[in-house]
Amino acid sequence: MMFYIDFHTHHVPVEQDVVAVVDGRDTWGVHPWDSLRQPLQRGGESQHLIPPPSFGGAGRGFLAIGECGLDALKGPAMAVQEAVFLQQIRLSEKLEKPLVIHCVKALDRLLFLRKSLTPKQSWMLHGFRGKPQQLRSLLDAGFYVSFGFCHNDESLRACPADRLLLETDDDRQHPIAALYRIVAEKRGLTVAALCQSMAENYRTFFRNEPLRA
Repeated sequence: MMFYIDFHTHHVPVEQDVVAVVDGRDTWGVHPWDSLRQPLQRGGESQHLIPPPSFGGAGRGFLAIGECGLDALKGPAMAVQEAVFLQQIRLSEKLEKPLVIHCVKALDRLLFLRKSLTPKQSWMLHGFRGKPQQLRSLLDAGFYVSFGFCHNDESLRACPADRLLLETDDDRQHPIAALYRIVAEKRGLTVAALCQSMAENYRTFFRNEPLRA
């Protein structure tokens, strides 16, 4: 059976042929907008940045830390956001889970952190809409890049197949299968070939986790 993988969404899908990585169910993190709601305790890692035992449901576990990151247009001061983001980077390394990252108008700082901290875990920038030059900076730093319905066509075509991910994020109107058809056409692929490529990237990014409905 051919599956459509949605690498980042806020909604549980109803379609039987969709594998979705649902924020709050399959990933856990502190969004930069919510950084002030997660105070950092003195003398160690904040208890608020440790996933609760019930996270993800009994027996399900979770796939990644996030979404987390930096947003220069919304949320508390960047120093506050970065402190919370750094906590999550450390948690990612400790738990050996990849990061799902929200970044708005803070790409240079994000790239600096990636290069200076040299993390072992994979990082994915979700909802990428930037130009090819920005894409190249992310690829050079080792990022996976996730595209939604709003994207730069040139960047979408330029992204290497083994770093490309697809997502619906908070879009309730358009199914992930529609995005696959759009992307397949723009990249000159069949939908089946794109689904196969996404399945391979899922296994690589999530460290050989089996596909889960």
